[in-house]
Amino acid sequence: MFRAIGRWLIDDSGQDLIEYALLTGTAAVGGLLVFLVIALSMGVRYELWQDLQQLAWEPSPPCGC
Repeated sequence: MFRAIGRWLIDDSGQDLIEYALLTGTAAVGGLLVFLVIALSMGVRYELWQDLQQLAWEPSPPCGC
């Protein structure tokens, strides 16, 4: 019984799988953060562009003058 527990504690055959899982999780969190920053930046730029477009619009004079 103690020998089996000792072998289980010493065995590192699944270490590479855990490393890959941690690496994948880190890449996923990093990708999510980059995506959120890009989405926020695009939203701010779009709102700025739309505000500038609204300010540049000049209505035509009314008809019948």
